[in-house]
Amino acid sequence: MLTIAAIVAIVAVVNSVLPAVGRTSGALTSASSVVEERISSQIQIVHATGQNGNPDATVWAKNIGSAAVDPLSRVDVFFGPTGNFQRIPQGTAGCVTPCWEYTLENGTSIWEQTSTLRISIHSGTNLATGTTYYVKVVTPNGITDSKFFTV
Repeated sequence: MLTIAAIVAIVAVVNSVLPAVGRTSGALTSASSVVEERISSQIQIVHATGQNGNPDATVWAKNIGSAAVDPLSRVDVFFGPTGNFQRIPQGTAGCVTPCWEYTLENGTSIWEQTSTLRISIHSGTNLATGTTYYVKVVTPNGITDSKFFTV
């Protein structure tokens, strides 16, 4: 009798522990994949500029990681004078300000490794000489770079 009770107890423990181990393994694999993507992603704002009296700024950002940034429609851009910046929504040619649009300078439809993204920011407010502006680019997986520049 004692042997049968021990076997039943072992089977019950195995049946309850194995599914939990399988779920944990799946979660660890998924988390590992996300961490690997973040580690292989990196961008750098190479240059940012604007002209006095013009409401537009231009930013060049390079994908210096080993992973492509996709989709570009999920990239966030923040822009404005130091201490007064805001998230600028993405638009298309002729968008209502404030908005930004992009051109891949040496890439295809996705922001591949070593490609440069030229971001045209249409702020709706003329830039002013002597004012320091802030721009921040955020990829869909949370990788960021930012830059201050003075007109």
